[in-house]
Amino acid sequence: MIAAVEKSEHLVRGRVSAEEWHLRQELAAAHRLVSHFVSVDLTYNHISARVPGEPRHFLVKADNVFMEQVTASNLVKYDVDGNQVMESGHKASAAAYNLHAAVLRARPDIVAAVHTHSPANLAVSAQKGGLRPITQQAMRFYNRIAYYPNEVDDTTPEGTAALARALGDSWTMILENHGALVCGTSLAEAYIYHHFFELACRAQVGALAGDAELIVPTPEVCEERARKFGRIGQYNHQSRDWVASIALAEKLFPDYKE
Repeated sequence: MIAAVEKSEHLVRGRVSAEEWHLRQELAAAHRLVSHFVSVDLTYNHISARVPGEPRHFLVKADNVFMEQVTASNLVKYDVDGNQVMESGHKASAAAYNLHAAVLRARPDIVAAVHTHSPANLAVSAQKGGLRPITQQAMRFYNRIAYYPNEVDDTTPEGTAALARALGDSWTMILENHGALVCGTSLAEAYIYHHFFELACRAQVGALAGDAELIVPTPEVCEERARKFGRIGQYNHQSRDWVASIALAEKLFPDYKE
């Protein structure tokens, strides 16, 4: 078994650039970490990232593994037209490659995207009004969330093209009755903002479950917090949250690098 894993790693690593192999390892770690912190939906959640030096190519999770089973070698490579561009024993689901291809094709400034169906973001996606600015985490996204109605099949090229249009120039989207899409200028940024978004959704579900009247900050306060803490481009691979996350992945999931 160990020999088979080593052979698989060698076969992939020997066919890609050093930069792509490093990204594969980080993207595998991001999947492991999201599965660690967030309750995700079996094999149906995924994260994508553009390949360095190949802006029309991206990596995404295979369709037959959970997030906690992702490794550098079993990630699959697609182009922004939805075609698999590197031979592999794995493939992505149509929902995954169509969604990520559409978003990355429409938005060259997006480097990575996280799509999940967690109990918390599913709950918020089913609530009229979407994410409310009732926590510090939620205020990061104040007036910065796009909403996509659950009207067409968003696993198809046509449906995901409509989804990408609905995203517009936003970086975060609530897919109504479906879940969330969080994007970033780097893999680290998409991962970090997804974490904040998940915490905001959990807090909202908890707050609405009680009978107490909610404290909602003024629009001025919310906008100031969003400008200060919700800026795009402020998080990268040197950010302390990403550095700490990779260290945790090294400790808990050392096989992600294979």
